[in-house]
Amino acid sequence: MNDKYFRYRIEKSPLGNMGLQLLEAQEKLVSQEYEVENLRIKAAMYKAYFFCNSILAEKLQKQSEENRDALIGEFDGFSYASWRADAAYRTLENMCDEGLLTEKEYRECKV
Repeated sequence: MNDKYFRYRIEKSPLGNMGLQLLEAQEKLVSQEYEVENLRIKAAMYKAYFFCNSILAEKLQKQSEENRDALIGEFDGFSYASWRADAAYRTLENMCDEGLLTEKEYRECKV
């Protein structure tokens, strides 16, 4: 659905501006959740570098880049990027569940 149309429908709803404020608050919350997960991965990556675990650090760096690509999407407003089409957003827990991290590596990532 078109965001402009959706925003117009909310503004004209019987609830008035409250629906729009709720939508904006929800967008901020989701954005902050993504930022927190990104910071968790980066902190784990730097911890891995500090303890000379470069293999784990490279895995985390690649996942951080893939998360960024997944959030941007395949069309960033200027050009189409086919590698972003298959990007998947994963948290540290998702990486462990999908077998990208072992249990030992996951425990090392705890910050």
